[in-house]
Amino acid sequence: MKFLAALLLAVFGVLPGMAAPAQPPAQVVTIPYMEREAPHRVYADRLLALALALSRDRYGPYRIEQQRQESVIRRQLLELEPGGSLNVAVAIPSPEWLERATPVRVPLMKGLSSFRFFLGSQANQALYDGVKDVEDLKRLTIGQGPGWSTVKPLEDNGFRIAFGGAHATLIPMLHSGRFQLLMRSVFEVQPELQAHRAEHPDLMIVDRFAVFTYMPMYFFVARDQPRLAERLEYGLKRAHANGQLDRLFNQYFGASLQLLKNRQLKVFHLPNTNIDPGFFERDRPYLLDSVVTHERAARR
Repeated sequence: MKFLAALLLAVFGVLPGMAAPAQPPAQVVTIPYMEREAPHRVYADRLLALALALSRDRYGPYRIEQQRQESVIRRQLLELEPGGSLNVAVAIPSPEWLERATPVRVPLMKGLSSFRFFLGSQANQALYDGVKDVEDLKRLTIGQGPGWSTVKPLEDNGFRIAFGGAHATLIPMLHSGRFQLLMRSVFEVQPELQAHRAEHPDLMIVDRFAVFTYMPMYFFVARDQPRLAERLEYGLKRAHANGQLDRLFNQYFGASLQLLKNRQLKVFHLPNTNIDPGFFERDRPYLLDSVVTHERAARR
């Protein structure tokens, strides 16, 4: 009996007749819902779950819940306010996001979101062929959605912009001639081409030029939940150190990396006026080699 009591005490921390110690309540992590399939969001959700699992030993149990309705990126920031319906969202930093939410400073996409490609229309092929330098690109109008992180860098660098509404409105606007190019990240152009080409058969990925501007993507956490931000940073750093982050990244973005190997592609460098150079320096240990190379070239 004494041996059994000692065993129970060693394994479970209880003796016969003692109540089991109370388990800490699970930390509830509420994330946005996204109706359209987006590989980077699926990846981010899996990476979030991985970071929470790898931090369980230090921070305890957790439960992930998802909103029931989709919200645009600007609405998500409002819902991260104290008492709102979100406590984690994924975004590229801008002054507004940095002021109103807490970034977890591990770049989720390894800097891949810095490469901005374009969807276009085959009817405009001659216009695309005429783009030899960044000044030529500035003569074309680029479509943007409300609250997108690319708006300020484009405006500050003298580009022509036309605004649309929700994401679903942008491809029809491109085909109606409201703008000639729709800027997307390198990992968004292929899925969106596949999703819309049946309805818009002349939709194309412009393969002659792209833009590079350093744009990390982070988890942003509600400001009243600093322990959750601390937990995610701890879990992400563990995932990076043990190779799980890299394996998950390669699973989702191998095809996107192939687009960067196009030798005919002109890459125009733009400064990202949303953030200061310190972001790149802090993020560099987590970045793709190609991102580091292009950022250094942009600073020359």
